[in-house]
Amino acid sequence: MNSTPPNHKSSAQRLCCAALLTASTALGAHAYADTTTAPTVPTKLVKDRDGVKVWTYKEPGNPTMNFRATTVLDSSLAGAVALVMDTDHSSEWAPYTGKATIIERNDQTGTFLLRMDLNFPFPLSNRDVIVSGRLSQTPDGVVTIKNVATTDPRAPVREHFIRIEHYEGMWQFRSLGKVNGKPQVEVTVSGYADPNGLLPLSIVNLFVQEQPFEMLRNMHDYVKAAKYQQATVVGVKE
Repeated sequence: MNSTPPNHKSSAQRLCCAALLTASTALGAHAYADTTTAPTVPTKLVKDRDGVKVWTYKEPGNPTMNFRATTVLDSSLAGAVALVMDTDHSSEWAPYTGKATIIERNDQTGTFLLRMDLNFPFPLSNRDVIVSGRLSQTPDGVVTIKNVATTDPRAPVREHFIRIEHYEGMWQFRSLGKVNGKPQVEVTVSGYADPNGLLPLSIVNLFVQEQPFEMLRNMHDYVKAAKYQQATVVGVKE
């Protein structure tokens, strides 16, 4: 599942960025959310600006927020996916993302296992998470990257990092065809995570509301680059 261009790095190395971004976005939420569909509980629209919408919602019996964010990009389907999978440049447009280390991968199935570092504002401790993920495309053309936290003895807990044990996230890319002669793609990111430690309310809001908003807003500019619009992703059909 390699994509070319931007370059010749492995598909799993690219896929780890998608896991990294959903993990950093989801850290403010504590409870389980079914990220494969829109939430069935009442949602609150907390951001609606610059073409980006962010909703938060509470699952019954859970104390903190889950989130869902969406935007529409002027991009090919493969271009939007390639941007999210480009690990070398994700920190330029996705706040608080850090290093991702591949543990295992299977390019044929689009599956991967990796450790992700997440950079928290000082004086909070940085986090990391072991993520199992997979890229797939449905018969109707929707591309999905699903990620879930797991454990692996090859990635022990490190000093100065707090390990996230409960996390699930998803990217979804849906082609909208051409508008005024240009291809458009609806991009949705959703998820939840237990950050494994008490966080100030300001930090919770930062990761549940501000981080997904800034990330999707920044995508509008970065996805225009020729290296993404000329990209192909193995396993992704326009």
